[in-house]
Amino acid sequence: MMPAKSQSGYFAHAIGAGVYTGNNHFAGGIVYSPRFNFGIISKRSTFAIGTQLALGGSLHAGYSRNSGGNSTSIFMADVPLLLTYNYGNFATTSAHTRLGIYTGAGYGFHNATRYVEYSDEEESATDQVHVSGLVLTTGCRFMIGHTSLGLHFTYLFNNNAFNPDISGIGSAGLSYNIHPGKRALEHN
Repeated sequence: MMPAKSQSGYFAHAIGAGVYTGNNHFAGGIVYSPRFNFGIISKRSTFAIGTQLALGGSLHAGYSRNSGGNSTSIFMADVPLLLTYNYGNFATTSAHTRLGIYTGAGYGFHNATRYVEYSDEEESATDQVHVSGLVLTTGCRFMIGHTSLGLHFTYLFNNNAFNPDISGIGSAGLSYNIHPGKRALEHN
């Protein structure tokens, strides 16, 4: 077991909001981004495994279709598993540079609803969104005063046959990087 003091350099997390868009689909949600730095090259450079878990709602869902008695939901979930390289600001909890960047790839899932004018059983268009496949992400982290913020851009390529008209889901988000308490920062 690692002592709590040494664990703070391995775990980092952020919370914020994001928007998600695809063919006739627009959603927004709260994003929680935990990551585990498994390959610390220096206090400003790491490899990490993590996620940008988003939960929210579809903002442009239409219900004018013939639902056949089936209920629909506006709930949205986006779950990518990512391997990233982090450099600079917030690469570790003790990296206090003005600017930082990260990039990575992984596999993700996106489930939601979308706007469809009219759908019947013979049409391939559905108001359900079930997309999964390769996901690419990039972003930057920057200081504003004593606060570290992050901006990310992600694209999830659709690799399943459920929604053939959706090539992928693009997203962007803004987050607050959660630093350990001031006392912990002084000891690192």
